[in-house]
Amino acid sequence: MRTNQDRISYRQSVLSFVNLQRFSFPFAVTLTLKQGIAGVGGFAGRYQKIDMYEARKNFRHFMNLLNRQVYGKATARYGKRINVLPVIEGGNGVRVHYHLILDCPRPELELEYPAMIRDCWSRTPWGYNEIHIQSLCDEGWVSYISKLQSKVVYDESFDWENSHLS
Repeated sequence: MRTNQDRISYRQSVLSFVNLQRFSFPFAVTLTLKQGIAGVGGFAGRYQKIDMYEARKNFRHFMNLLNRQVYGKATARYGKRINVLPVIEGGNGVRVHYHLILDCPRPELELEYPAMIRDCWSRTPWGYNEIHIQSLCDEGWVSYISKLQSKVVYDESFDWENSHLS
């Protein structure tokens, strides 16, 4: 995005596109990433810092784990996936993290869903233990995750590649 007006226009487009009616039981979730990992590639002295490629790859892995935990083999067989809208923030001295609208596809999962999310996130290589999960996501959360601050490149902060909205 070149100008602030472009960012505002893009934000308005996202706000008009995102409709919470697409979600059965939306959760507001924040997942934080480790800022670096030591011993990468089997080398004790090697240290890898997080970048957007690794963050997106890690989030995709998380969603694969969560989809399998919720839907089982139907994920692979029939392409069943959880609705999710991920937004990545951080960099420039701010810890990299994701804000999500994450659907809970079945009401009977509501109580155990936060534990499932935490478990799947902890099983990713870059998953950090700072996690915030709030049930009953509302329009205020949509407005918050689409804010103009805390995003290095605004239009690239929406992780459309890992989004799923049915």
